[in-house]
Amino acid sequence: MCYSPVKSMFSSVRIDGYRGFEQFEMQNLRRVNLLVGTNNSGKTSVLEAIYLLSSAGDPGGLWQLLARRGERLPSLSLSGVDRPTRLAPVELDPSHLFTGHDMQPGSRFQIAASNGSKDRFLEYTIKELSQREKMELLGSEDESELGPRIILSIQGSPKPQLGAVQLSRTGGLNLDSFELHLRRSRQRSLGALATQFITTESFSGDELVAMWNKISLTPVEDLVLRALRFLDPGIERIAAQATTSRYYGNQGRGGFIVKRTGWEQPVPIGSMGDGIWRMLAIAIAISQCEGGVLLVDEIDTGLHYSVMSQMWNLIYAAATELDVQVFATTHSYDCVYSLAQVCSRGEAQPSVSVQRIEPGKSRSVPYDEEEISVAASRDIEVR
Repeated sequence: MCYSPVKSMFSSVRIDGYRGFEQFEMQNLRRVNLLVGTNNSGKTSVLEAIYLLSSAGDPGGLWQLLARRGERLPSLSLSGVDRPTRLAPVELDPSHLFTGHDMQPGSRFQIAASNGSKDRFLEYTIKELSQREKMELLGSEDESELGPRIILSIQGSPKPQLGAVQLSRTGGLNLDSFELHLRRSRQRSLGALATQFITTESFSGDELVAMWNKISLTPVEDLVLRALRFLDPGIERIAAQATTSRYYGNQGRGGFIVKRTGWEQPVPIGSMGDGIWRMLAIAIAISQCEGGVLLVDEIDTGLHYSVMSQMWNLIYAAATELDVQVFATTHSYDCVYSLAQVCSRGEAQPSVSVQRIEPGKSRSVPYDEEEISVAASRDIEVR
């Protein structure tokens, strides 16, 4: 998803009531921010919260976050006298977004950020509506069409594109009714940032090809080639390749071929390993985030430690040129150490931070450029 740019970085982020965080805050944020911590400390949840905030509560993003984690209600069987038993439509379960996995009228979570000029906030609340409120918010006078009176209210600054999403009788997000909400509100929030979220699974081939088509035959192509050459200097060219959904679907690494020195024929990029695909996704995604935010979960996935310094140099240079703020997570000390090397050479000052997230703590522990450099020189553990 891509949104109009608003050129101002977040200096702090506060999360209240979202997933495992009753209260949590990160301060001293910079151009590039690396989140470190143990398993289940909440690093991915922080990325999700920033994603919702930067996209101004985009409901499609909310659906994707729930679907990715497999947070769905158990399928119910529907049957009738003249029809065989069938499964009810898939419903995602928004209760897992709230601390304690508890959702009832009055449950809420809020995400806020300061960026030095105008603060942003986003609040999701479970509400029970009166008949009048249902007509005003959901746009119908037909009681049978409106169904239950429970909604997920979405408020914030800038104003979200949808003020409310109707929940099913079982408290879930039903795809059919969800798509109805999206059709009723086609215009995106003017305050939404250009935002891309690269998960551990990365993008599908179709998603990357769609982004590639926006930069094909532009100078940004060079950024992508430079990124791939960190892993394989012999790569000469890359091109998108038409795929047939009947065979490829919306998955895998289809859609790209590369021409390499010494190879007579181009080969599918999927034949060249996890690291190539990961670097391709990062390079293309950051080009789509001008004036906005890039989020990368486990940024070092598939990458050897020997190329991480080059990766950070590329990310920092591209983020500076395109005015992108980067938030990434890692479990790897090599990834932290490589970023520290960039800082110690003075190539990223003063725009890098490492944020250590500790389970049960209400604030992250920030490390600035100088502290990261000291950590690199003395082998101090910052995870």
